[in-house]
Amino acid sequence: MTFCPSQLDKYVLFQEDCLDTAKRLPNASIDLIYADPPFFTGRLHSMNGCNFDDEWTNTDEYINWIKPRLKEFKRILKTTGSIYIHCDWHISHYLKVLADGIFGNNNFVNEIIWKRQSSHNDVKQGSKHFGRIHDTILVYAGSQNYVWNQQYSPYDDFYVEQTYRYIESGTERRYALGDLTGPGGASKGNPQYEFLGVKRYWRYSKVKMLKLFSAGKIAHVKGKVPLLKRYLDEMKGKAVQDMWTDIPLICSRSVRFPTQKPEPLLERIVRTSSNPQQIIYEPFAGSATAGVVCYKLSRRWIGSELSKSACAYALNRFREIDCNIKLYSNSKLAFRPNDTMTPDKKHCILECE
Repeated sequence: MTFCPSQLDKYVLFQEDCLDTAKRLPNASIDLIYADPPFFTGRLHSMNGCNFDDEWTNTDEYINWIKPRLKEFKRILKTTGSIYIHCDWHISHYLKVLADGIFGNNNFVNEIIWKRQSSHNDVKQGSKHFGRIHDTILVYAGSQNYVWNQQYSPYDDFYVEQTYRYIESGTERRYALGDLTGPGGASKGNPQYEFLGVKRYWRYSKVKMLKLFSAGKIAHVKGKVPLLKRYLDEMKGKAVQDMWTDIPLICSRSVRFPTQKPEPLLERIVRTSSNPQQIIYEPFAGSATAGVVCYKLSRRWIGSELSKSACAYALNRFREIDCNIKLYSNSKLAFRPNDTMTPDKKHCILECE
């Protein structure tokens, strides 16, 4: 059965292999994909009854497994969409080469380094390497015309004290002083005129300069070049870079699923690469953190997850935030009435065809 995402409920979880789900979806139907596949760690992950097997014979087996899935993700991704592939040092370099071939190295956007913890001291176990404390997120776009909403983070205290070191009398507003002269002069098309007794090539027209001066946004000392006041409370913050050190792991007491990701991480991804009411696909849903974030940010969500216990946990997470979600499953016995993680009755369970 093929599903048109626009005709599905806003929040849908398929209890099946993501390869099967992707094949149900039409070409160019998804706005954003967050793929958090197994990391090729070589072990079984288990927590609170939720588990998944990340054991492989060799690298070739893993690559042969994930390759057809990435190809399907490419097919269903809109040209305005993006895919985020979450991995770590175990397999990231192989995935980069593979993804370049599938999505096109010209559509590669970023390699994000997420610092997930401050330290990892396994010296006592005999390790001979630097602490491995980061994950890698590979970002590809469907074309050069992809959705991008620049995100900002707050300035740190040291930067504020050094840069916005002036405090305006009367308002107590912090501000920095910026250059008003036009770099490149006439060759860059900057206008030349006299302003407050100083003749220069300026960044702005004389009309705009007078408006800034009337609004009190120009600092001037007689005989010196006027400077622009840049108020701290008018700044968006610093543009987020490709090294994310401000999003820690979830407190261990709050983690219910192995490798569960923090909501702020997904919030940044969803806000950056999608708009409200657009459709996000989470092929390796696990605890469905992306789905929870999508609900809170008014995005639509489709998830795929093989594990029965993970699906139950995901549905209960949606229940806690009062989100009505439908589960499609091949197994009529996917959830039994006496299951300790039985979803609420309002979560409709439908059989896949």
